[in-house]
Amino acid sequence: MAINFQVLASDIIKHIGGYSNIEHVTHCATRLRFTLKNLTVVDELILSELSGVIKIVNTSSQFQIVIGPQVEKVFTAIIAQQNPAALTDPSSSSTEKMSLFNRFLSNISAIFTPYIGVLAGVGVVKGIVVLLQTMHWVATDTYIFTVFNMLASGVFTFLPLFIAITAAEKFKTNRYIALALTAAMVFPLTDPSMPNTMSLFGLTLSLKIYGGAVIPAIFAVLFLSYVERYLKKVIPEVAALVFVPCLSLIITGFMVFTFIGPVADYIGIGIANAYIWLYELSPVLSGALLAGIGQLFVVFGVHWGIIPLALVNIQVHGYDTIMAMFMSAVMGQFGAVFGAIFIARNAKDKQIAISASISAFFGITEPALYGVTLKYRMLFIFGCIGASLGGAITGLLRVKTYSFLPVLNVFELGLFSGPESKMIFEVIAIAVAFSVPAILTVVYGKTLMKRTLATPLTQPK
Repeated sequence: MAINFQVLASDIIKHIGGYSNIEHVTHCATRLRFTLKNLTVVDELILSELSGVIKIVNTSSQFQIVIGPQVEKVFTAIIAQQNPAALTDPSSSSTEKMSLFNRFLSNISAIFTPYIGVLAGVGVVKGIVVLLQTMHWVATDTYIFTVFNMLASGVFTFLPLFIAITAAEKFKTNRYIALALTAAMVFPLTDPSMPNTMSLFGLTLSLKIYGGAVIPAIFAVLFLSYVERYLKKVIPEVAALVFVPCLSLIITGFMVFTFIGPVADYIGIGIANAYIWLYELSPVLSGALLAGIGQLFVVFGVHWGIIPLALVNIQVHGYDTIMAMFMSAVMGQFGAVFGAIFIARNAKDKQIAISASISAFFGITEPALYGVTLKYRMLFIFGCIGASLGGAITGLLRVKTYSFLPVLNVFELGLFSGPESKMIFEVIAIAVAFSVPAILTVVYGKTLMKRTLATPLTQPK
């Protein structure tokens, strides 16, 4: 049955305590993410039973409503019924009651999730580029390859510009000043005459390190937010139009290129090196563990605290191993829910399993998790077992990806080919991750059916 998004939006708002109870709302690939003033007025039971709602996830930092791939339509309907700025402007969000970790997750989610679809789409384009190159279907100097390569590389090279927009919204600063600042950070990459480094007081400052930069861009916009607010207080309103942007850029720019950027870059390098050190202790164990528990991060809605680390790895090392493991985590749940199709006891359960399998095939596992595998816990466990085996294989074979993959599916397998990795290795890993839980689910389901049939329906008189 088709979902009436206007009615669903109205019902959600009604049972969440009304618009007056919402401080901020955004969405990611599958979830509405609310910051609410008062959780006691929320009717979770009715919300969870609404047609179109898959699951309610109530964390201390956000109230999340899992919708699935159609979440953007529900989000649009929600803000269309009220002043969008009042709901999507994070300036009203209360963060003082959050722990430091929850505040971190909230910030990361707000910064990255608005353009997750674009990153996922570009990931597929990047996969096409890799296939064109590795399969030698076209020469690398042809027009077709060049256009594909530009489309696949532009977003990640100029990622700080995307970060500027969402970080400016989160940190309550002017997005156009933030764009100007991050544009200055990536400008040296576009000018061959500009030196790679410059010396200042005996220190060597790198200028061409901010392409694809995550941590430096976030810290730059955060610092800008404080500078801009201060300047607005001290500069007369008649001169603010010109001198607030001007002085904001000058003050923040020199601080970014002299201190904030280099320090943030070293922080990123430290994080990436620490991860590599842990990974190298035992790649097989690391792969099995992270893939095995990967979907637990999704269950609790905190996966955006882990995924951006892949971006840092790629910026620092040129490759990442986390996404190779997480691909097995996705395929494990896909295998479990796919197996559920063949053991469903009625048409409704089979339809849910089919729909969830389609979403999981495209890398969206929430419908599978909340609709099927968590409902029947052994299926979730089977998915984790398959994921662990697949993750162990990725560690054993040292599988790497050379581009960021926010949504993992088979259309991006080409990105696992590179100087130190082969696509076939990841194919083997996900084949195991998928097939093991699928088989276990079917065997488990058939065994339960036999036990049920063997049990008398009524006690003998």
